[in-house]
Amino acid sequence: MRRARRRRRAAAVALAVAMPLLGGCGIQETDVIEAGGPASFQAFFNRDYDVLLFFRAPDGRLSPVVRTVGSVEATEPVPTERAVLALLDGPNDEDRAVDLSTALPEAGSTPTIEVDPSADGKVGTRLPLAVKGLSSTARRQLICTIAYSQDPGGQVVVELTGQDGATWSGTCGLGLKTSW
Repeated sequence: MRRARRRRRAAAVALAVAMPLLGGCGIQETDVIEAGGPASFQAFFNRDYDVLLFFRAPDGRLSPVVRTVGSVEATEPVPTERAVLALLDGPNDEDRAVDLSTALPEAGSTPTIEVDPSADGKVGTRLPLAVKGLSSTARRQLICTIAYSQDPGGQVVVELTGQDGATWSGTCGLGLKTSW
């Protein structure tokens, strides 16, 4: 009787060990299948005291960062000038910890930014730096930060004018969904 119990226990243990190993039998290996571009996300921030800044990710693309720059008691959106100043300050320690960086040069001690939204939907912005020598990444950082500070969907044309008199116009084109 004892032998029969031992055999049943041994068979049960062997079956319990073998089942996971046999579970994948008959399934053929496949190659990696591309499923499209990077995942999109929805950014939740309060436009009364948060801004959306755009920094350079390690792969060279822009990465949005929600940054609180205003007061929780505010009743109007953070001015675009403050968003641009926060961008020109560069990434903070938390941003650098995840390898975010900036392509923008330092703007000096007290930069002045003038924003002029026009009736035709274009947002003119005077910057305290030369626009002509900016890389495309630096221009996109500015354009996206300004666009999302003006419109929750970032759907505005931004015209940058630098202290060198050069101008550059563009749209962000990242298609982020934002809510507040």
